[in-house]
Amino acid sequence: MTKNKRMTVILASALSLTTALAGCSTDAGSTGSGGTAAPDKEAKPTALNIMLELTLADPPGEDNPVKLEIEKRTNTKLNFSWVSSNNYGDKQNVTLASGDIPEMMLVLDPYHPQVLSMAKQGAFWDLTAQVKNYPNLSKFPEETWSGIAIDGKYYGIPRSRALIGGENIPLIRKDWLDQLGLKVPVTMDDMYNVMKAFTDKDPDGNGKKDTIGFTGFVAAEGMGQFDWVENTFNGSNGRWKAKDGQLLDTYTGKETRDALVWLNKAYAEGIISPDFPTLKNSQVRENITTNKAGMFADAMNPSWLLTGQMRKANPKADVMPLTYLEGPNGKYAPKNIGSYGMFVIPKSVPEAKVKQILQFMDYGASEEGWVLANYGLKDIHYTEKDGLKTTNEQAIKDKVNAYGWIFANLDKYQRGYQSGIPADFMDRNRTIIDERAKVAIPNPAIGLISDTATKVGKEYDKKIQDMKTKVIMGREPITAWDDFIAKLKTEPDYQKIVKEINEEYAKRVKK
Repeated sequence: MTKNKRMTVILASALSLTTALAGCSTDAGSTGSGGTAAPDKEAKPTALNIMLELTLADPPGEDNPVKLEIEKRTNTKLNFSWVSSNNYGDKQNVTLASGDIPEMMLVLDPYHPQVLSMAKQGAFWDLTAQVKNYPNLSKFPEETWSGIAIDGKYYGIPRSRALIGGENIPLIRKDWLDQLGLKVPVTMDDMYNVMKAFTDKDPDGNGKKDTIGFTGFVAAEGMGQFDWVENTFNGSNGRWKAKDGQLLDTYTGKETRDALVWLNKAYAEGIISPDFPTLKNSQVRENITTNKAGMFADAMNPSWLLTGQMRKANPKADVMPLTYLEGPNGKYAPKNIGSYGMFVIPKSVPEAKVKQILQFMDYGASEEGWVLANYGLKDIHYTEKDGLKTTNEQAIKDKVNAYGWIFANLDKYQRGYQSGIPADFMDRNRTIIDERAKVAIPNPAIGLISDTATKVGKEYDKKIQDMKTKVIMGREPITAWDDFIAKLKTEPDYQKIVKEINEEYAKRVKK
């Protein structure tokens, strides 16, 4: 079977789900082994109030055809409270604090202190024992469920996402490599040499020295689009690295120091963006599409998004995600946690309705459900050819992608896809995802909770990142980092964080 055929989503093969649907007004427990209950055509539609993030300027209307179709197939009446992504976090916190929580609500971070506290106090339904009764939800990968677990329990339904392709790893102008006769970089030495060549050797052929090797930004509490440098040196996915049954704090190790030395040299030689502390994501991407930079770090999706934009003027333009990088500790590629937030159900919702909500979300975890929510109606909102779906103007008009926030895309190649992507480009992205999966490193600390970190962890994160930025820019020497780390090792609260994380990790390892 070809790769394209494996990717093909044939709605006809999923139509049987419509007649086997959970009618959301029936008792999920009546299915016995957990199969989806048949809808009761005479039953009154179940009303559901749902709070969701909105990335569009305006929300879909009540008569939206995708919404109406979801309601029809699930026998529901959906009342969405759309909240702009610009202030969703604030609205989430205010709503949780008020106690007036919708019947189902997306929380972006399951480990936000407020969410943790409320979960432990019994504010949300514990769904741990129930999810096995729902065939599609129970098929989520273990990493998806563990990514929202609190003390080993599920206080929500994960918003599933693909495990590979969603974390920062460099994307490179492959056409610039070809122009300069360079190979795809693999080691950190390769990366440095390519970045320098992109800066010094006129890769865009305009006769001017107006390009840089890498563009990216750092965040106030972390390395942002530069985290791949630390991770490659450490051979880890994030701050914590599993070794000999313990979690090592990579911040205090030699490899993080080496990464800062590497970045300081790159900054001093002008091969990374000089304004990296203040850049925004939109500016980073503009640096790529306007031929100012040859590399940036992101999920895989923008590879075609940016390539497609550039090919209007330059048919040879090609932004390619790297498969992995090799550092002193081996090959590095990150594995995602398998979820982006979770949907909580407050304890004020009766148990019978909890089952109806789970049945509704189980439909969303079916092939038919997630295709409907993410792409809309076939031949109305999208067409399909060679296993690839291409959305159209009607999909934009009907704001189809808004519903992808409730029924996540379950395609394992999701992060390599962008609407309109050519088959050969998608084939390459699928191959990269398959190869990454062989070496991808998970974050071993996901779901581990330190009470001290909950209270003061962000303060430490800001102090640490501030010092990293100063060292990279040469405002502080690397010896200042050494002194900073030596002091951290003597601070009781910092050491408590390391101790508490390891205590939680030890409990997990023993299970």
